[in-house]
Amino acid sequence: MSTKKFFIDCWQQELPITVECLRHVPEDKWNWQPHTKTRSAKQLVDHIVCHAEDLAEGVKTGAINHRLIQEYSSIDEAIHEFENYSADLLKLVAATSDEDWDHKMVALVVFGHTAFQLCMRDMCWRLFFDVIHHRGQLSIYYRPMGVPNPSIYGPTAEIMDARLAEIEEKN
Repeated sequence: MSTKKFFIDCWQQELPITVECLRHVPEDKWNWQPHTKTRSAKQLVDHIVCHAEDLAEGVKTGAINHRLIQEYSSIDEAIHEFENYSADLLKLVAATSDEDWDHKMVALVVFGHTAFQLCMRDMCWRLFFDVIHHRGQLSIYYRPMGVPNPSIYGPTAEIMDARLAEIEEKN
């Protein structure tokens, strides 16, 4: 399997998990943050969504005008945009030649200055892993916000408690 196909498969596998994580952020807790130096829950949501838009732009044009943060008015809007940009990204990557995937340089531009350049393959993987990183940051916000953790890579304590309660009821 090529790294391009593997990237597409991985993004597709992680997409519903990321959407579920975004969906668990209650809008009345958007401003919650564990520390003044950390992003708020809303800022993390907005930043995660930006990565799909950034990557679609980078694959299409060869440059990412990095959106450090966008302003989505609701969680539904953020999810809708993430899903749409993800669909665009996957189509663009699938249509990319192996030569471009492995060798075409993509610049990450922040505030009008090129922060760094990577080949398209490496830029896609870098921002993909950054989505997972920020999703992990968001995952530590749920319980302090009073929200059950969504299942990311396995059952959460809340899911296990519910399963154990079901077993006890049957016995």
